[in-house]
Amino acid sequence: MNKNRINIIFDIGGVILNFYPHTFLDKYFPSLHDKLYQIVFDSSSWRQLDLGYLTTGELKQVLINKHSHLEKEISFIMDHWEDEILQPIQETFRTIKLLKEKHFPIYILSNIHPDIYYRKTKEFDIFNLFNGYVLSGEEHLLKSDHKLYQILFNRYHLDPKECLFIDDSPINIKAAQALGMQGIIKTKDMNLKEILKEKNIL
Repeated sequence: MNKNRINIIFDIGGVILNFYPHTFLDKYFPSLHDKLYQIVFDSSSWRQLDLGYLTTGELKQVLINKHSHLEKEISFIMDHWEDEILQPIQETFRTIKLLKEKHFPIYILSNIHPDIYYRKTKEFDIFNLFNGYVLSGEEHLLKSDHKLYQILFNRYHLDPKECLFIDDSPINIKAAQALGMQGIIKTKDMNLKEILKEKNIL
């Protein structure tokens, strides 16, 4: 891969912003942790949010209708998860700024509802540094569907062989590699800057 032409593609949740629902649920609902995780974050309805077919408000109502005995808990989660969970991963923020200083093109490819994305762009200036983005909720496609990756390539005229994708999901990285991209599986305690140095990118 030509270092001078490499495009760095970032996922959001678990890469740029924290997305660790388990920590949130342990804090507020330790005795109901597993049940609430399945009902909310691991539900088919949540995937409809990521696909852009439900807003957060609509998702809240759908979940309450399905699980009325947990209305109080679901309401609390849906009213607070975004502000509490989606907070900066500071090490990634620093790495993004460094990549931009070194004139690397940087992009976003993420499973996220556009309303959430645009709220976060107003909250965190880091998103202004990106050259472009593709969101599942705008395209009605989810990673690891190859079609979503192809939208990124086509929209920004990117050669997959000149792209490095950073995502916290091994499945999404496997899909990227199948399309010719390089990939880094981002773990919670990973020092991304050091990994990029090891790859002779920084």
